[in-house]
Amino acid sequence: MDDWEARLTALEGRLREWNVRFEEELAKVSKERGIRGFLRRPGPDALRAAAEEAQRRAGTEVLGVFAALADELCDLYEASLPQDRAKIRARVGSAENVFGLFWSYVEQGPERVRGPNADKSFRRALLALAIDDLRAGIEQVDEVLGRLLVAAAAAGIDWKPHLAEVARIANKGMAGGGGGMREYLTDYEGSAYFRDGVAERLREAARGALSARTSA
Repeated sequence: MDDWEARLTALEGRLREWNVRFEEELAKVSKERGIRGFLRRPGPDALRAAAEEAQRRAGTEVLGVFAALADELCDLYEASLPQDRAKIRARVGSAENVFGLFWSYVEQGPERVRGPNADKSFRRALLALAIDDLRAGIEQVDEVLGRLLVAAAAAGIDWKPHLAEVARIANKGMAGGGGGMREYLTDYEGSAYFRDGVAERLREAARGALSARTSA
């Protein structure tokens, strides 16, 4: 995948143009559905539905191109040397329009952990978090990683070795900066968030996966 930087640059330009169309369509959809205006407080479901309709009207082909490139970048990240992994993190983060979609790709990771490719999808989702490198809020990262581990357990995946292996190639951070994603992933299982918000859901998911296997 020697051409990933050129493809990323080209996609950044396409997404810049697409975002203009999307915002125009979102304004139209919001007006049609009466969800914008003085004192209006639409719920998250209404906002999500409006955004999905605006995306459809703006054209979704470029979103498919983005998702395919994101998958490839996750695979490349794992196969790269440390300096090349740093370049991937930096280039994705500096491509404003690509990065604007990247967190949505990360958030959708748990939903992709199913079916015959569940293991691969889980691994990619962890690698996407490593590429994001704690640029999202810690509360968001905690929540997504928790859902991701639960999805893995429900799919019958032993998530611990995957998490440890991705942690080893995540950004360790430096005195002068850096996300410190390696430490975050390594320490996640011992965190208060994991103990209070994830551990019991993991046990339930694992029991469900075991029950499904024994009754098959």
